Amino acid sequence: MQLRERNLSISNSTLNYLLLELSEECSNVTTLINQLQLPELSPKQKAQILAELMTSAIHLQIHCGENFQDLIAQEMENLPDDDELD
Repeated sequence: MQLRERNLSISNSTLNYLLLELSEECSNVTTLINQLQLPELSPKQKAQILAELMTSAIHLQIHCGENFQDLIAQEMENLPDDDELD
């Protein structure tokens, strides 16, 4: 998987990278689900798609663990309060 060099409006570079990686993996899952909707898939094709889908699901589960959630929480804590925006 190759991540395109993009920056999000996220101050933490690690979180930025992880979010881009998450976006790519979610796109991959969507592609795999769309492939499962194709008519007349052979059992071999279906097995290959399902195997790739399982791999993506495992990756997402690991990716979205406690460390990732902590980085999001830290980013949220760094945001200005609503009172500071006016």
